[in-house]
Amino acid sequence: MRISSEPFGLLADGREVVCYTLENGGLKAEILNYGGIVRSLSVPDRAGRMADVVLGQPSLERCEANPECLGAIIGRNANRISGARCQIDDDVVELEANNGANNLHSGANGLHHRLFSAEVHTFSNLPALILSHTVEDGSDGFPGNLIVTVAYALTEDNALMIDYRAVCDKDTVVNLTNHSYFNLAGHDGGNIYGHILELDAPFYTPNTAELIPTGEIISVKDTPFDFYSSPKPVGKDIHSALTQLRHCGGYDHNFVLSGTGYRKIASVTEPESGRVMTVFTDLPGVQLYTSNAFDGEKSYKDGVKYQKHGGLCLETQFFPNAPNIHHFPSPFFIAGEEYTSTTTFQFSVK
Repeated sequence: MRISSEPFGLLADGREVVCYTLENGGLKAEILNYGGIVRSLSVPDRAGRMADVVLGQPSLERCEANPECLGAIIGRNANRISGARCQIDDDVVELEANNGANNLHSGANGLHHRLFSAEVHTFSNLPALILSHTVEDGSDGFPGNLIVTVAYALTEDNALMIDYRAVCDKDTVVNLTNHSYFNLAGHDGGNIYGHILELDAPFYTPNTAELIPTGEIISVKDTPFDFYSSPKPVGKDIHSALTQLRHCGGYDHNFVLSGTGYRKIASVTEPESGRVMTVFTDLPGVQLYTSNAFDGEKSYKDGVKYQKHGGLCLETQFFPNAPNIHHFPSPFFIAGEEYTSTTTFQFSVK
C-alpha cells in the first residue's frame, strides 16, 4: 500500500488543507486532514470497474460548512444529547443547542470542523494516515483537554480501517464515529432502496419526534426495523406509515448490536454491481441513517444532485443521548482513561 499527498486548498482563515490518497491495489481512498473527511472511496464491482462509493462535498469551502457531515469524523460526542445538557460528576454541562433544543454532533466546535495534524507511519503493521487533534477544555461545552488520534489504513483484504484513540485530563464524554454516506452503486447511483442490508441487531431504540431516544429498547421483530431475522432491501419498509419512520422521513435510528468485542455487525449488498460492504466494530450501537434530508436540488461532488435516500450511513457509536440515559452503555471516561475503538468497512463482490 502507498500513501501520497497533495495540497487541497486554504481554509477561510488561511490554514492549508492536505488531501491524502491511500491505495492498496484494490481500493483507493482520499482523506482530508480537515475534519478527517473521507472525500472519496473507490471500490471495484464484480467486473473490476471502479466507482467512488461515498457521497461528498464539491469543494473545500463546502467541506468547511458541511451541514450533512459528509465523510467526517464526529466527536467529541456523536449524535444527539437532549436539551443540550448533561451531568458529569456533580456539574451540569451546557452545550450548544444546534438541533432544535438539542445538541447534535457536538455543535460548531465538533471534530468535523477541526484541522488535524497529520503524519504517515506504520500502524498495526500497515502504512497508515494518523490524524491528531486536541479539543480544548470547554471549547465544545465539555470539560477537559481531549487528545484525539484517528488512524486510517487500507488492509490487505480490501478494508478501510478506522482506529480511534482519545484521552482527557478531566472526566468527560467520548463518543467518536465516522459519518460517511455510502452508495455501493456509486455516489451518483441514485437511491439506495435496492441495497440489501443485514444488521446483527435484535433491538433498536425508538425516538421522540425530535429524534431523541425515549430510553426504551425494543425488539425489531415484526417491525420495519428488522434487518436481523434476514437481510432485506433498505427500501422495502422505508415508506412505512409507522410514526417512527414518518417523523424523520426514513431511518435515523440507533440499533442495539449483538455481542461484545470486535465483531461483524452489518453487511450491505448492491445487487447490480455485486459490491458488498461488511462492517466490523467493537462498539455497542450503530446509527442507520438513510440521508433523509437530501432534496435533489443542490449540487455536490462531480456536480451530482443527491436525492432523498441517496446514501446510507452506518455510524458505529455509543447510543444517542447516552449521557442522560444511564441504562444505556456509558460514554463517560474518567481523567486519564483511554478511549479506544476500531471500525472497519471491508469490500468484496458476489
